[in-house]
Amino acid sequence: MTDSRDPNTSKPAVVLHPVLPPGVREHLGDLQGITVLSPADDDGVAEALAAGGCVLVTHTWDDRFLTPSLRWIAGTGAGFEQYPLDRFDAQGVVLTTAAGVHTDCVAEHAFALLLSLTRRIGEAARNMEHALWEPLIGEEVQGRNMAVVGLGRIGDAIAQRALSWGVEVAGVKRNPADYTGPVRDVRGVGELVELCEWADIVVLASPASPDGKPIIGRRELDALGSGWIVNVGRGSLIDEEALLDALTVGRLLGAGLDVTRTEPLPRDSELWRNPKVVITAHNAGASPGFGRRWGNLFDRNLAAFKGEGAWVNRLGEDIPRGNR
Repeated sequence: MTDSRDPNTSKPAVVLHPVLPPGVREHLGDLQGITVLSPADDDGVAEALAAGGCVLVTHTWDDRFLTPSLRWIAGTGAGFEQYPLDRFDAQGVVLTTAAGVHTDCVAEHAFALLLSLTRRIGEAARNMEHALWEPLIGEEVQGRNMAVVGLGRIGDAIAQRALSWGVEVAGVKRNPADYTGPVRDVRGVGELVELCEWADIVVLASPASPDGKPIIGRRELDALGSGWIVNVGRGSLIDEEALLDALTVGRLLGAGLDVTRTEPLPRDSELWRNPKVVITAHNAGASPGFGRRWGNLFDRNLAAFKGEGAWVNRLGEDIPRGNR
């Protein structure tokens, strides 16, 4: 692939998207075998790739990034629904994901959101802004029923933690027959309403639907009733209008959201002001350890890019397109 390297150094020109998880930029800056380009915005990314950049490090996509020189996208996220995969196939672009890099981190964050709801810590944090001392009676999760939607690596990690807390767990997977993880009761997407009726807690850990439509709407929220919902998957998975109705006029006790349909969440969204909602800014996968783990993955794939090893987390080989 010498035709897509920096002609002045004979090193692969690696273009970094300006928004990256912690530690990624530092790891790449220390590598000797690449030329690192750090544009300030999407326009700069497109220009750097048009000028011959052959590797893109990103978790977001703009169609301008698909230039003739692009050969490998080193994704910093586990998802891939944002990418034009057919066009990658036609051009021979390799896509590797960060699946597994932030599994434990996201699983812990899902529980942080859940406990902030059940123990009413979100409400207590709002009270702190007004120096209001108001003892709040929280709920316990032990003995509850949890439905995990999306039994990939992250979903399994959430389920494993819930099981150790004495929570009964069932799950949803597109192909239940292929499942080999810790959850005994695994169902297809067509049984989601019935599973919501059974559950006290629903945790979303799946990629977006192929059509981009919500899988949690009014029927599912009505079925969940007086329960809690946590989303560490994709914002498009929940019908936000239905969610607000369930929180205001319905029985839903709370929603913990690390992702929303529009990001950043608009300042005028009612989700900000609803006392039953706890929001984090799509940072469930961010931790000081991310850069080290992702860097190890990048180093192995850089060797593969140079023809010196096997790819890891390559979409279509290690990671089927229907899974996370």
